[in-house]
Amino acid sequence: MKALVRGNVVPKESRSLRAAGLLVCACVVLSACGNNYQAPVAEQGARQVITPPLIVNSSTSDSALRAQGGSAPVTTTTEPARAPTVAASSGTSPARTHRVSRGDTLYSIAFQYDLDFRALALANGLNPPYTILVDQELLLDSNSRGAAAITPGSNIGVAVANNSVARAQGTANTDNGVIRQAIGSSNATPSWQWPHQGPILRSFDAQSKGIDFDGRVGEPVLAASAGDVVYSGRGIQGAGELIILRHGDRYLSAYSHNSAMLVQEGDRVQAGQQIAELGQNPAGTPMLHFEIRVDGKSVDPAELLSRR
Repeated sequence: MKALVRGNVVPKESRSLRAAGLLVCACVVLSACGNNYQAPVAEQGARQVITPPLIVNSSTSDSALRAQGGSAPVTTTTEPARAPTVAASSGTSPARTHRVSRGDTLYSIAFQYDLDFRALALANGLNPPYTILVDQELLLDSNSRGAAAITPGSNIGVAVANNSVARAQGTANTDNGVIRQAIGSSNATPSWQWPHQGPILRSFDAQSKGIDFDGRVGEPVLAASAGDVVYSGRGIQGAGELIILRHGDRYLSAYSHNSAMLVQEGDRVQAGQQIAELGQNPAGTPMLHFEIRVDGKSVDPAELLSRR
């Protein structure tokens, strides 16, 4: 008996064939995916739709985004992605520092590094009497921490009523206290005289930074001008027993390789006063090494000393 087809009724055999066909198509698609099938390059270019990233202002609220249909205006940029910003120092190299040792003074540190003591004080926020502490790190670069340049004749570092010399101490308050004695202030050019009467062994040059006097151990070493003792010790390598005098705001004089030092920090000395006894350099040669610094820079003492 023949089956009757009425309306939209599909014979059972047709439905079975259609289901089998769909199953075969699905298997083909799955097989292509499993084999990492890729369309030809030309076809890919036609199919791929690259959506740029959305850059949304952080102040845009969720409700505003929903009002825009879930999207936000797109901002494109040609700048490459940036790495996190790392703060860099203003200089091209790390700032130089000096770790304070017991017995240091601001003047001896400035002398050691060929610096103007006023610039060194300003770079480290120090005021007279320039008290420094053992193990304190001092900046040696005049452009560090907003340090200002020192111009000749400036009043930076001018002494106050209770100005003094301060040796480096272990703590701010010590049993022995800080050596303090008033130091005068002046921009006047000092009058100079010879610190020793012996012949000159070596004249001034960029390496020696001063002149060397021949002599015998124990002979007098004299102050070349009136001033204040701002350092008396052996804390600077190669200088032996060293005395540094300050003559106003711009001038320092230094006397190296002494066998005995007859003055101490804070003492006021007069021109021609004996301050030490001549000693030997590291090679064992009896001599006095004498320097004059103007605004922290070495100058030829022979150009300032009177003729003899």
